Amino acid sequence: MNAHNHRPGFGRSQHQRGVVLITGLLLLVLITLVVLAASRSGRLQAVMSSNTRDRDLAFQAAEAALLDAEQRLNDFHIYFRNHVALPGLIDHSAASTELQVAGSTADYWVNPSYTLSDGTPGYRWFDANGDVDSSKSIAVSQKVSGVDQQPRFVIEALSNGNECGTQTHYRYRITALAVGTSAGSRKQADTRVLLQSEFRLCLAD
Repeated sequence: MNAHNHRPGFGRSQHQRGVVLITGLLLLVLITLVVLAASRSGRLQAVMSSNTRDRDLAFQAAEAALLDAEQRLNDFHIYFRNHVALPGLIDHSAASTELQVAGSTADYWVNPSYTLSDGTPGYRWFDANGDVDSSKSIAVSQKVSGVDQQPRFVIEALSNGNECGTQTHYRYRITALAVGTSAGSRKQADTRVLLQSEFRLCLAD
């Protein structure tokens, strides 16, 4: 009588182990995809948060420049009124209507290729290296921390009005430019903030 070892279910066990292996590999691939998607989303959120903070910082710096300019006009108005040579002061009080209108439009201040109908170029804030041209604008009195460049402003002397009775009504337009923390070409794009305000004074001559 021959003895035979019988192993019932041997083929089925091998098949089950193969299914477990395939299932494990599929789960591993799925987990990897989920981790990659979460990592990409996290990086995107970090970039968005950084850009938002950078923009907010530039906006606050531009507001600080506006306030600084208004304070200077209020404290030292005589220097502006007498048109003493000062970088960043543009006398539009006797200029053409075209220039006054151009100064109040965005293209005049931010478009490097903008020109008036007579060929006069718009305002050039940046030099060839992407830095703010300091020879044509005024730096803020108090240093603003955390920015790539200090905010600067330009003061335009507009035509005087007649809203002050017997006193002279002086009108100025202030244009402030600020950038955030980003350096290089980005400071001319998403981190640049430009604000304008009009400042008026009623003073006796």
